[in-house]
Amino acid sequence: MYRCRSCASSFAQLAYGHCAVSRCFLSKSPRLRTMRALVCVAVAWSLLSQAGWAERARLNMQASTSEAARREATSYVPLDRIHRQYRSSVQKVMADCSLYRRMPTQMVDCDPRLFTFLAKNPELLVEMWRHMGISRVNLQRTGDNTFDLADGAGTTGKLVIVEQKCDERAQNRIVMYSEGAYEGKPFKRPVRAQCVLILRSGSITETNGRDYVACRLDTFVRIERTSIELFAKAMHPWVGKTADANFADTIGFISSLSKAAEQRPKKIERLVSSLPRVSSQRQRRMIQLAYDCSEKYDEPSARLAKKTE
Repeated sequence: MYRCRSCASSFAQLAYGHCAVSRCFLSKSPRLRTMRALVCVAVAWSLLSQAGWAERARLNMQASTSEAARREATSYVPLDRIHRQYRSSVQKVMADCSLYRRMPTQMVDCDPRLFTFLAKNPELLVEMWRHMGISRVNLQRTGDNTFDLADGAGTTGKLVIVEQKCDERAQNRIVMYSEGAYEGKPFKRPVRAQCVLILRSGSITETNGRDYVACRLDTFVRIERTSIELFAKAMHPWVGKTADANFADTIGFISSLSKAAEQRPKKIERLVSSLPRVSSQRQRRMIQLAYDCSEKYDEPSARLAKKTE
């Protein structure tokens, strides 16, 4: 059961307003403030690293910063499929990055269709966190595959899904490009940076009928100021572990959301319907997926829970 670190509220309690915590646990911690100071790390990782209130998921594979992992990740990116508007920028970041990190592979019990939908529509996750009061991050969709990002603490940026290949079994590859700036202490002038993120996933169905999704995130960060780049490299081992844990938390949140959909789809419907900045089309699709999960994994305990809603 996913629970809030500060008050031990369950996911359902968090989702429906019964958690005693009004803000994200990590929003007050020194380690997140340090991440914000490293501008591109904040821009790149804040999208998938803001659900730090949950207990850390078990890491199934170690993180890596090796040259071999970097070359492998680079080979995953089909440059010929990326629009020429972004192709050269993506190439530049991967060829001349200040920081590279492969976060540990995560494997969770989760419906593949729901996972794929949330991976393609990250603003829905961010709006859930904002609605629950556990994050101030703003991810506003501005086009089919473009977003404006702000963390409320000096970091602003733009994120673009430059290439994606997804299916309902979560056999996914999503390549994202982001550029942005941090303005605030301790820097006297804005620090600008760019990054490339590669999210890959797959799924397997166990003999008991449960689906499990495995996913991995590769990050390439290019910081424009040499002095900040050196500082970032020195801090990378410490900041990287924080990002690893937060990525695990986020994937664990999606797993908990999937399980909640199985047992209480009506409550998921109420939650999603209360997100005004999410398009009605995406709301309807998320609600439909919740009811599909409920029917797919319809067990006696789940049926009893539904009757008590």
